[in-house]
Amino acid sequence: ENSIANELNGHKYIDMGQKLHSRVETWKKLLLDFGKRNRLINFLEGKRNNVKITSPSYDVLYERIVNKEEEMIFPYAKKMTITDDGEEIYDVVIKGNLETNKPVSDLQKTLKNLRYKANTSIEEQGINTLYLTFGMLKWKERDDSDQVLASPIILVPVRLLIESLTSPYRITMYEDDIVVNPTLAHKLDNDFGIIMSEFDTAQESPEDYLGKISKLVENKGWIVEHTTHLTNLSFLKINMYKDLERNEEKLSANSVISAIVGESDPMSVSEELNNFDHDK
Repeated sequence: ENSIANELNGHKYIDMGQKLHSRVETWKKLLLDFGKRNRLINFLEGKRNNVKITSPSYDVLYERIVNKEEEMIFPYAKKMTITDDGEEIYDVVIKGNLETNKPVSDLQKTLKNLRYKANTSIEEQGINTLYLTFGMLKWKERDDSDQVLASPIILVPVRLLIESLTSPYRITMYEDDIVVNPTLAHKLDNDFGIIMSEFDTAQESPEDYLGKISKLVENKGWIVEHTTHLTNLSFLKINMYKDLERNEEKLSANSVISAIVGESDPMSVSEELNNFDHDK
């Protein structure tokens, strides 16, 4: 009788574990936004929300920013004159060691906007939203679709610094994790069964990782572009997503969570709390 009871309890434990795992996966999915307005899925390049880095190359930039922890400097210019046609003429004062896809006047305005949004997010919510993206996946939701989506792949958290109005903008690493686009990873796994592995910063370079992704998607006709962008990306719920991902074992041992997902009788939780030492 004891062996039968133990076997039944074992099956019950497995069922409950599966139920919790299923619920956790649902919670994780609800925390991620798969809509076309989410730039983690559909990276639209607006006038003031993005700077494409054209030099140095993405692998050299990654080496200097991440591995060598260098500060990289954007070109700085000051307004000289305005022509009869209203065109603003700028004089480049500091060339810097970064080149972008924007004229220097637009670059200054865009960097100011990116820095303001990033700092506001940190001050108000304690979350950094400014990233250098390495690699862009060009893909389709359906084979017969005419819309090609662009999704950033590797996300490196960074900070924009400036000393004064006459100083250039500088970019440096932010103390946070380098991650693979979590929304894209979940989307590809859920819709296509394509699993994007974690990016091992200790063992892999962006070149290595993007090469792996290219092989994963080549039979779909999708391509990986080796481009780098500086942009604000909003995934404010990513910390909750990571908590669920990392702590499923702790959740399964928690009686309150167990009751919420229907793994145990809610009354048993209240009985446990009757004599609980809340002050302690």
